[in-house]
Amino acid sequence: MAYLSPKLKGKSSGVFELETSDTTGYAVDWHAHDCHMLLLPRQGGLFLSTECSPTSHLSRQSFSFVPADFAHATQAAPGREKHMTLYVDPAYVKHQGYLHGYCGFARQIDRSGIWHGTETLDSILTLHDQLHRSASPQAFQRQLPHLNHLLFEECARVIASQPTLPQVSEHQHSALLVRDIQRYVRENLDADLSIESIGHQFHLSRRHLTRLFKLVANETLVDFTNRTRVETAARLVSGTSLSILEVSHAVGLDSASYLARLFKRYLGLTPSALRKGG
Repeated sequence: MAYLSPKLKGKSSGVFELETSDTTGYAVDWHAHDCHMLLLPRQGGLFLSTECSPTSHLSRQSFSFVPADFAHATQAAPGREKHMTLYVDPAYVKHQGYLHGYCGFARQIDRSGIWHGTETLDSILTLHDQLHRSASPQAFQRQLPHLNHLLFEECARVIASQPTLPQVSEHQHSALLVRDIQRYVRENLDADLSIESIGHQFHLSRRHLTRLFKLVANETLVDFTNRTRVETAARLVSGTSLSILEVSHAVGLDSASYLARLFKRYLGLTPSALRKGG
């Protein structure tokens, strides 16, 4: 049975309330809110179930809308997960529905759905992160209502103008998980990217991780990681004045000689030869 989780009544004097979750093992059983909810993944993935749809996967490229008093449950995909949740006063949404350009959005507020994100939405979320890191707490709190409004405006525009995403199969779930792992590797080349470390990040056993990745990506995780390091290092060798050792460190390798061996394996030449040829 779903329980009520109030977010705005008696808690906030505004029409928006923004919460951020940054953890592993996130899971909330069936519940409903006293307000509308926009669920915005930032890292990793989320599985969302609602009272009218089966479990769906949300990644950083998507977001979900869940109406007020609508039962739903959420659980993080394996690995570290971060998401933002924007709670919106239903009275404000109803009022906005009467304004020009919001009729399409107002018609969507009685059902949940998942939509593709946009570059604009990603830019607003990035601006939020940058202000949170660089501004004083007082200055950030002054800007937060404006950021919340921008988030709502862009999500409302997308919901009004674009169809919802279709449900995905179990195979597609696996593909999305592997894509999240690949993104993690690309964004953390200077970190420990051993199979054990990545498995720990995504709560997968070594055996499950290696089998799943090879099945979906048609290459081993080790090959993908090494190839990604070489491709990134090649761009640094060709486009910067960093020493070969500095390039090695930038892609998470301790020695230039090991980078040279990987270059020979994947590119057929050494970093020095690539730089001379460029």
